[in-house]
Amino acid sequence: MTKTLPLRHLQARAAHVEAFKALAHLSRLQIVFFLVRARREVAAGEIQVALEIPGPTLSHHLDVLRRAGLVQSRREERFIYYAIRPDTVSDLVRLLTACC
Repeated sequence: MTKTLPLRHLQARAAHVEAFKALAHLSRLQIVFFLVRARREVAAGEIQVALEIPGPTLSHHLDVLRRAGLVQSRREERFIYYAIRPDTVSDLVRLLTACC
């Protein structure tokens, strides 16, 4: 169980800013939602087909999400698999809902 900090200890960090900036694009938000619903690693090609995003554009968006700490990737032969980083997403949710 994750311990929740009292409101007086709640602080935004640079990593939070980068994550929110990464989510401030419709395609990236759709990718995150897709990966959250998938609840597993998904090959980049499967994401591309499901969301109808051109390959180079998808690669760019996945790289932004990965650098922001929202997704993790793993290469297996010629395929790259992506999965949500639940710790980072949960941290953002806690930050947004702490005062509500």
